[in-house]
Amino acid sequence: MASKLRLNVFDRPQSRQWWGLIVVAITFVTAAALTWRKWPDTLIDFGLQLYLPWKIYTGSVLYRDVMYLTGGPLSQHYDALLFKLFGVSLLTLVISNLTIAAGLLLLIYRRFLAATDAWTATTICLGVVMVFTFGQYSDIGNFNFITPYCHEVVHGLVISIVTVALLSSWVTKERIGFAAGAGFCAGLVFMTKPDVFAALMICVAVAFVLFWATKRRVDFLFRSLAAFLLAGLVPLVGFLLYFHRVEDWQASLRSVAFAWVPLLGSSVSKDFFYKWCLGLDTPGHNIIAMLKHFVAVAAIVSLCAVLFRRKMDSSANRLVAVAAGAVLVAMASAFDWVDCGRSLPLLSLGLFVILCVKYKELAVERPPVFPLLWSVFGLALLAKLGLYSRIWHYGFALAMPAFVSAIYLLLWLLPRLLEKYGVQPRLFRGTVWLVLMVGFVRLFVQSEFVYQGKTVAVGRGGDAIMAFAEKINPTGTAIQAALPWIEEHLPPGATLAVLPEGAMVNFLSRRTNPTHYFVWNPAEMAVFGQTNMTAAFQQNSPDYVMLIHRDGAEYGVKFFGQEEKFGLELMQWIQQHYESVWLIGHEPLQQSLFGIKILKRVH
Repeated sequence: MASKLRLNVFDRPQSRQWWGLIVVAITFVTAAALTWRKWPDTLIDFGLQLYLPWKIYTGSVLYRDVMYLTGGPLSQHYDALLFKLFGVSLLTLVISNLTIAAGLLLLIYRRFLAATDAWTATTICLGVVMVFTFGQYSDIGNFNFITPYCHEVVHGLVISIVTVALLSSWVTKERIGFAAGAGFCAGLVFMTKPDVFAALMICVAVAFVLFWATKRRVDFLFRSLAAFLLAGLVPLVGFLLYFHRVEDWQASLRSVAFAWVPLLGSSVSKDFFYKWCLGLDTPGHNIIAMLKHFVAVAAIVSLCAVLFRRKMDSSANRLVAVAAGAVLVAMASAFDWVDCGRSLPLLSLGLFVILCVKYKELAVERPPVFPLLWSVFGLALLAKLGLYSRIWHYGFALAMPAFVSAIYLLLWLLPRLLEKYGVQPRLFRGTVWLVLMVGFVRLFVQSEFVYQGKTVAVGRGGDAIMAFAEKINPTGTAIQAALPWIEEHLPPGATLAVLPEGAMVNFLSRRTNPTHYFVWNPAEMAVFGQTNMTAAFQQNSPDYVMLIHRDGAEYGVKFFGQEEKFGLELMQWIQQHYESVWLIGHEPLQQSLFGIKILKRVH
C-alpha cells in the first residue's frame, strides 16, 4: 500500500549490499595516499598533540606538569599509551587515527545501510571521506581526522557516534546492556570536549523520551537509566584513581573534569576569535546567508519534485528531465561548495521535524530510530558553530553529522515521502546524487590543490611531515633549517621554549619545555592567567628560547610581546636574561615578515 511507502527502488534485500564498502575503501586509501603526511600544520596546534603524550609517557602529569586547555584527559593518555606500545613518533598517531577513521566509516555504513539502502549508505561514507576525513580548505592544517587540532574533538565525536548507535539498538531491541554500553561511552566523552558531550546529552535525553513515547515500559526505562548512569561513572572513577596516585582528591577531581574549566571560570567565549567562530562578529550577514542557502536548496528540491512528477513515456518529457538535470549539475559545478554548510542548521532541523511527524508512518517498515537520534546529535553539535555553520575549520568535525543528515534527507527520506505524490524516486534520487557527487569532487579537488603546495619535508623518519613551499609559507622551511641547528648547538638535555607557540619544534627535536605552558594566545591567557604563566616561565626558565613569527590578527591583538595584555612583560624579562645566538629570516614578531630567533639564557 502507498501508506506503507513500499517501493522497489528502496526495498531491495540488504544482506548482499556490501559492494559500497569496496568503493568507500578504495576512495579512503586513495585519499590517504594522495595526502600522505601533508595533514598537520608545522606551527599551530598539532605539535601539542604530539608533545603532550610524549611528556606523559616520560612521566609528566597532565594539568600539573604540563598544562592543556583544549580538552580533557582521555585522548592525551590514550596517545601516550600508543607511544608506550608502539614507539614515539608522528606515524604512531597517524596509523591510530587512520584506523579510527576506517572504523567510523564502517559503523556509519552499517547503520545507514540498515536504515536506508546501499546507495545512500555509500554516498554518505563517500561524503565523509572526500569532504571531511582528509580535507584542507585553508592555509592552516589540522582540521581533518588524521592530524586534528585536538584529538579530543575527533575521539569525542567517534565515541559519541558509537553511543548513538548503542542507544538506537537499546530503543529497538530493549536490552539494558546497550544502555550500559552507551553510558560507559558517554563517560568517556565527558573527558574529551564539553561541546561534544553537551550535544550527546541532548541526544541521550531524546532517546529516553523516544523510548517512553513508543514503548511505555516505565520500569525498564528507569532500570536502563540507572545502568546508563552507573556505567558512565566507571571511566570517570578510573581516571580519578589514576590521578590520585600523584595528586590529592581535589586536584584529581579537577583533572578529570579539566575540559570544563574554561567554561566555568573564564571569559574565553567573549574573545574576538570565538566571536568570529560563532558568527557573532557579523550576525546579520550570517543569518541572511543561512536563509539564502536554505531557500535555494528548498527551491531546487521543489523544482525537481515538480519536473519529475511527469511520466517519462514521451521524448519531450525525457528531454525536459535530462535538461533539468544537466542545468542543476552545471549550477553545482559553479557553486562554491566550501560554503555549503550554511544551510545545515535548517536542513537538520527540517529533518528532525519530518522524522518526528512521520515517525509512525515510517516505522511501519523499520523504525527510523538511528536517523532520528543522529539528526538530534548533528543539530546539537552545530551549536558550537553558532550562526556561522561551515564544513571547514572547526566544522570538519562539528558539521560532519549534520552534513550526513542532509544527505540522508535529500537522497533517501524526501524521495520516499514524495513518491506517493507521483514524484519518480529514481529520477529524483539520481539528480540529487549527481549534484552531491559534483560537490564532493569539487571539494576534494580544491583540498588537493591546497595540498599540492606542500613539498617541503620537515622532520625525518616516523616524524616526517610535508609543509608548504617557502614561497607559499616559509614556516616549514625555517623549522626544517632550525632542527639541525638545535641538534648541533644545544647541549644534550638542554631545555627549549618556543614562543608564542611551537610545540612541534619541541617534539621534533625531542627538547623539553620546562615552563608548563606551551601556547601563548589570548584564550590560554584568559584561562590560566598571564601573571601565572609569566611567573611559571620565570621560575622554570628554559636554557633556550625560540621566538617564531606568529600573526595575532585572528585574536584581535598585535604581535606577541608588543602590548601589555599579550606578553609584553614576559618579552621584556626575556630580553634582560637571554642573548640572541641565531637568526633565520627576519626579526620575528616585529612586522609581517617571517623569521625565527633563538636566544640563550645568560648565566
